[in-house]
Amino acid sequence: MYNKVFGDFPDELAWREQMYDRHRARDGFRLTLALDGDRLLGFAWGYRGERGQFWPDLVAETIPGIAAEWIGDHFEFVELAVEPTSRGDGLGGRLHDELLDGLTGKALLGTTSDGSDPAVRLYRSRGWRTLGMLDSDRQVMGVRLPLAGRS
Repeated sequence: MYNKVFGDFPDELAWREQMYDRHRARDGFRLTLALDGDRLLGFAWGYRGERGQFWPDLVAETIPGIAAEWIGDHFEFVELAVEPTSRGDGLGGRLHDELLDGLTGKALLGTTSDGSDPAVRLYRSRGWRTLGMLDSDRQVMGVRLPLAGRS
């Protein structure tokens, strides 16, 4: 399902070896799934981010003004994916909320800078705000946890 949504790995084995297995070994790894029987409809995952990891260090170098406040001991919201045929009924929001449920502190994610993108609209509706730009097409967003008014 990952490649159906993102399409950036040649096959499932490459995705597993180059991304998923590396991420699930990180401290504080969390995964939430949406299933319809045996059919995977969506997923979200993240982990505790720290200095010395690729993405937090990239953010700190590219947007140094946010490093002291946001980088280190943060929850890194890495992926949110919903099967194309299951979009538009709130599944992404439920996955988002379940992944962050019970967490405190701060959370970061990187996403497109296109404000009309459904993911960006979802994050903004949940209180995320733009902290800075990695480049002209990618932004870093942050939110304080726990999310207000969510269970």
